[in-house]
Amino acid sequence: MEFLSNFNFEEIKIILQRGWQDLVNTDFYQLNFSEADLALKVGIALFILILLKVAWILTGRWLGWENYSRKDSGHFISKSEAYLLARLILIIPTLALALPLLAILFAIANPYFSITKEEKIFIETRTRIDLRDVSSSMGFKFQNTGKANAEIAVTAHLKFLEMRRGKKDRTAFWVFSNDPYPVQEDFIIDDELYYLKVYDAPWEIGGADYDGTEKTWETYPVPYPRYLYVTGQGGTRLSQTLKVAIQIFDSDVKKQKSLPYQKLSAGRSILIITDADIADFSETKVDFEALSKRRIRPYIIFINGENDQLPTDESGGISPLLQEVLDRGGKIFTVSDKNAIDRAYQEIDKLEKEKVEVVKKSFKIPAFQKFIFLAIIVLIAVIPIGLFVQLLKYP
Repeated sequence: MEFLSNFNFEEIKIILQRGWQDLVNTDFYQLNFSEADLALKVGIALFILILLKVAWILTGRWLGWENYSRKDSGHFISKSEAYLLARLILIIPTLALALPLLAILFAIANPYFSITKEEKIFIETRTRIDLRDVSSSMGFKFQNTGKANAEIAVTAHLKFLEMRRGKKDRTAFWVFSNDPYPVQEDFIIDDELYYLKVYDAPWEIGGADYDGTEKTWETYPVPYPRYLYVTGQGGTRLSQTLKVAIQIFDSDVKKQKSLPYQKLSAGRSILIITDADIADFSETKVDFEALSKRRIRPYIIFINGENDQLPTDESGGISPLLQEVLDRGGKIFTVSDKNAIDRAYQEIDKLEKEKVEVVKKSFKIPAFQKFIFLAIIVLIAVIPIGLFVQLLKYP
């Protein structure tokens, strides 16, 4: 009795009333489920267990395992309609347990309402555009590995993203051959989504219309599903891609009206994953100058397919593109160096963070608690009825 005296039944009544009102006013047609597959698997497993239980009971009765039942133990009682009705009434509480069980399965499916509205927040981040070379030269074999330059490039890029996970980088991603192609057109902060987009992007975009037969692709280092045929592609022209990147950066500056331009450009960079074999260096040089004026730091992850050294021109100097990156305060990281990606990560991490405005438009409001409440309400009703039925069965 002392335990009951500490209970505030009025508060419990109010909680139940509010919960019921919330449940009644719910528009279940608007629900979405993020874990529907998990709930389905759990449901199937429970259904199988119930079937096994029923089969066990029926088998026991058929084989006469019920030791309290004997043919010669007493007078024969016919199974009249009254008997069957009584059995049905007695089994109702057990059947009613299916409702809270179903409600729990819906809760496991992680229901939510998707609401669209704007929420402006300010975060400290570093802003980066990743550009990956997908020209025909990326289909060449990398040194003595038997793998394509493209595969080495993708592996290095994904490893870099794994290291940057949780750093709240704002990133965009384009691939380029003769022309640029967007994979993630504008900046996002979602690490998981960005990683998947990078993973799914083509390894090579070329103009060679291969017949797609097994014989053709058995010897080609780029897998058929990773090759994208586009007429007029296959070369390596970087200038147009850099111009697109500059436009994205400039557009972002205009969006960030609340902060001075100088602070905004403090943590911006561009990461280019390429074998540096470009055909438009004179135009590209102008674009690097434009990046430098905007205080955008260039970095190159260099896919050095022939040897471990930086490529040199006829005069013995390194590739003009790589030299231009160094002149603009950038860095070059060769994938043949085991620690190159670590150093690339550290260089990006050295950049000063910028404070930017982010507009979030989509919200998920969890609704699993509605189904938990429904399960509790049903159990509150079913358990006392079940106890009463048990008293009737075994007075």
